[in-house]
Amino acid sequence: MTPVIGLASVGEVEEQTVTPAHSGIDDDTAFDILGNERRRACLNYLAGHDGSLPVSDLGRAVAREVADPGTDEDDLYDSVYISLCQSHLPRLDSVDLVEYDPDEKLVETGPSFDDIDHLLDDPDRESDPGRPAVGPLTVACVATVGVLPALMVSPPALSTVLLVGLVAVNLVGLGLEYGSVRE
Repeated sequence: MTPVIGLASVGEVEEQTVTPAHSGIDDDTAFDILGNERRRACLNYLAGHDGSLPVSDLGRAVAREVADPGTDEDDLYDSVYISLCQSHLPRLDSVDLVEYDPDEKLVETGPSFDDIDHLLDDPDRESDPGRPAVGPLTVACVATVGVLPALMVSPPALSTVLLVGLVAVNLVGLGLEYGSVRE
Protein backbone atom coordinates (compact mmCIF):
# COMPACT_ATOMS: atom_id res chain seq x y z
CA MET A 1 0.00 0.00 0.00
CA THR A 2 1.42 3.34 -1.06
CA PRO A 3 0.08 6.53 0.50
CA VAL A 4 -0.71 9.11 -2.15
CA ILE A 5 -1.42 12.73 -1.41
CA GLY A 6 -3.67 14.55 -3.86
CA LEU A 7 -5.74 17.70 -3.94
CA ALA A 8 -9.41 17.16 -3.09
CA SER A 9 -10.20 20.79 -3.89
CA VAL A 10 -8.35 24.08 -3.77
CA GLY A 11 -6.76 24.46 -0.37
CA GLU A 12 -7.60 20.96 0.88
CA VAL A 13 -5.25 18.00 0.91
CA GLU A 14 -6.65 14.51 0.80
CA GLU A 15 -4.74 11.33 1.65
CA GLN A 16 -5.64 8.12 -0.18
CA THR A 17 -4.20 4.65 -0.18
CA VAL A 18 -3.40 3.07 -3.52
CA THR A 19 -3.01 -0.69 -3.71
CA PRO A 20 -0.20 -1.75 -6.07
CA ALA A 21 -0.98 -4.09 -8.96
CA HIS A 22 1.09 -6.85 -7.33
CA SER A 23 -0.92 -7.46 -4.20
CA GLY A 24 -0.91 -11.28 -3.94
CA ILE A 25 0.80 -11.18 -0.53
CA ASP A 26 -0.55 -8.79 2.06
CA ASP A 27 1.79 -6.35 3.79
CA ASP A 28 1.61 -8.12 7.18
CA THR A 29 2.74 -11.43 5.66
CA ALA A 30 5.48 -9.76 3.60
CA PHE A 31 6.92 -7.90 6.58
CA ASP A 32 6.62 -10.96 8.82
CA ILE A 33 8.62 -12.97 6.29
CA LEU A 34 11.19 -10.22 5.74
CA GLY A 35 11.52 -9.69 9.49
CA ASN A 36 13.69 -12.79 9.74
CA GLU A 37 17.34 -12.30 8.75
CA ARG A 38 17.80 -15.77 7.26
CA ARG A 39 14.61 -15.60 5.17
CA ARG A 40 15.56 -12.12 3.99
CA ALA A 41 19.06 -13.28 3.01
CA CYS A 42 17.55 -16.31 1.28
CA LEU A 43 15.16 -14.19 -0.79
CA ASN A 44 17.84 -11.62 -1.63
CA TYR A 45 20.10 -14.41 -2.90
CA LEU A 46 17.32 -16.03 -4.92
CA ALA A 47 16.45 -12.66 -6.48
CA GLY A 48 19.82 -12.70 -8.23
CA HIS A 49 19.51 -16.24 -9.62
CA ASP A 50 17.34 -17.87 -12.25
CA GLY A 51 16.20 -21.48 -12.19
CA SER A 52 16.57 -24.13 -9.53
CA LEU A 53 19.32 -23.93 -6.97
CA PRO A 54 20.56 -26.61 -4.58
CA VAL A 55 19.64 -25.81 -0.98
CA SER A 56 23.28 -26.47 -0.02
CA ASP A 57 24.41 -23.55 -2.25
CA LEU A 58 21.67 -21.35 -0.82
CA GLY A 59 22.68 -22.38 2.72
CA ARG A 60 26.30 -21.38 2.11
CA ALA A 61 25.23 -18.01 0.70
CA VAL A 62 22.87 -17.35 3.62
CA ALA A 63 25.52 -18.41 6.16
CA ARG A 64 27.98 -16.03 4.52
CA GLU A 65 25.41 -13.21 4.70
CA VAL A 66 24.29 -13.68 8.31
CA ALA A 67 27.63 -14.62 9.87
CA ASP A 68 28.98 -12.16 12.41
CA PRO A 69 32.51 -10.85 11.74
CA GLY A 70 33.96 -13.13 14.43
CA THR A 71 31.99 -16.21 13.36
CA ASP A 72 33.25 -18.68 10.80
CA GLU A 73 30.56 -19.10 8.14
CA ASP A 74 31.46 -22.80 7.80
CA ASP A 75 30.58 -23.30 11.48
CA LEU A 76 27.25 -21.58 10.90
CA TYR A 77 26.42 -23.49 7.69
CA ASP A 78 24.93 -26.59 9.38
CA SER A 79 22.59 -24.48 11.48
CA VAL A 80 21.52 -22.39 8.48
CA TYR A 81 21.02 -25.43 6.24
CA ILE A 82 18.85 -27.21 8.82
CA SER A 83 16.76 -24.11 9.56
CA LEU A 84 16.26 -23.52 5.82
CA CYS A 85 15.08 -27.10 5.24
CA GLN A 86 12.91 -27.42 8.34
CA SER A 87 11.51 -23.94 8.78
CA HIS A 88 12.25 -21.12 6.36
CA LEU A 89 11.85 -22.76 2.95
CA PRO A 90 8.58 -24.54 3.89
CA ARG A 91 7.27 -21.18 5.20
CA LEU A 92 8.29 -19.38 2.00
CA ASP A 93 6.83 -22.21 -0.08
CA SER A 94 3.51 -22.00 1.77
CA VAL A 95 3.00 -18.41 0.52
CA ASP A 96 4.35 -19.21 -2.99
CA LEU A 97 7.44 -17.01 -2.67
CA VAL A 98 9.61 -20.03 -3.48
CA GLU A 99 9.10 -23.46 -4.90
CA TYR A 100 10.90 -25.86 -2.59
CA ASP A 101 11.37 -29.54 -3.35
CA PRO A 102 12.30 -31.16 -0.01
CA ASP A 103 13.06 -34.52 -1.64
CA GLU A 104 15.48 -33.17 -4.26
CA LYS A 105 16.67 -30.32 -1.97
CA LEU A 106 16.12 -27.74 -4.74
CA VAL A 107 14.63 -24.27 -4.48
CA GLU A 108 13.67 -21.54 -6.94
CA THR A 109 11.60 -18.39 -6.91
CA GLY A 110 7.87 -18.98 -6.78
CA PRO A 111 4.88 -17.42 -8.54
CA SER A 112 4.37 -14.74 -5.85
CA PHE A 113 8.04 -13.72 -5.69
CA ASP A 114 7.42 -10.55 -7.70
CA ASP A 115 4.97 -9.41 -5.01
CA ILE A 116 7.86 -8.71 -2.61
CA ASP A 117 10.76 -8.25 -5.03
CA HIS A 118 10.48 -4.46 -4.63
CA LEU A 119 11.07 -4.83 -0.87
CA LEU A 120 14.34 -6.74 -1.25
CA ASP A 121 17.87 -5.42 -1.47
CA ASP A 122 19.19 -4.91 -4.98
CA PRO A 123 21.09 -8.16 -5.73
CA ASP A 124 23.24 -6.42 -8.37
CA ARG A 125 24.54 -3.89 -5.84
CA GLU A 126 27.84 -4.86 -4.32
CA SER A 127 27.46 -5.26 -0.60
CA ASP A 128 30.30 -3.63 1.23
CA PRO A 129 29.21 -3.01 4.83
CA GLY A 130 32.24 -0.79 5.41
CA ARG A 131 31.24 1.64 2.68
CA PRO A 132 28.13 3.77 3.21
CA ALA A 133 25.71 4.16 0.32
CA VAL A 134 25.86 7.60 -1.23
CA GLY A 135 22.65 8.80 -2.83
CA PRO A 136 22.05 11.64 -5.26
CA LEU A 137 20.76 13.93 -2.53
CA THR A 138 24.01 13.47 -0.59
CA VAL A 139 26.00 14.37 -3.69
CA ALA A 140 23.87 17.49 -4.20
CA CYS A 141 24.38 18.57 -0.57
CA VAL A 142 28.15 18.07 -0.77
CA ALA A 143 28.23 20.07 -4.02
CA THR A 144 26.30 22.88 -2.32
CA VAL A 145 28.70 23.03 0.62
CA GLY A 146 31.68 22.93 -1.75
CA VAL A 147 30.44 25.78 -3.93
CA LEU A 148 29.24 28.11 -1.14
CA PRO A 149 32.70 29.66 -0.51
CA ALA A 150 33.01 30.44 -4.23
CA LEU A 151 29.62 32.17 -4.12
CA MET A 152 30.82 34.50 -1.39
CA VAL A 153 33.92 35.72 -3.20
CA SER A 154 32.78 35.70 -6.83
CA PRO A 155 31.38 38.66 -8.79
CA PRO A 156 27.56 39.03 -8.77
CA ALA A 157 27.09 37.69 -12.33
CA LEU A 158 29.07 34.53 -11.56
CA SER A 159 27.33 34.18 -8.20
CA THR A 160 23.97 34.19 -9.97
CA VAL A 161 25.10 31.45 -12.39
CA LEU A 162 26.53 29.37 -9.52
CA LEU A 163 23.36 29.82 -7.47
CA VAL A 164 21.12 28.76 -10.35
CA GLY A 165 23.41 25.77 -10.93
CA LEU A 166 23.20 24.78 -7.25
CA VAL A 167 19.41 25.01 -7.28
CA ALA A 168 19.34 22.81 -10.39
CA VAL A 169 21.72 20.25 -8.88
CA ASN A 170 19.68 20.07 -5.68
CA LEU A 171 16.39 19.73 -7.57
CA VAL A 172 17.84 16.92 -9.68
CA GLY A 173 19.22 15.27 -6.53
CA LEU A 174 15.83 15.51 -4.86
CA GLY A 175 14.11 14.13 -7.94
CA LEU A 176 16.49 11.19 -8.20
CA GLU A 177 16.28 10.47 -4.48
CA TYR A 178 12.50 10.69 -4.47
CA GLY A 179 12.29 8.58 -7.63
CA SER A 180 14.53 5.85 -6.15
CA VAL A 181 12.41 5.70 -2.98
CA ARG A 182 9.11 5.52 -4.90
CA GLU A 183 10.21 2.72 -7.26
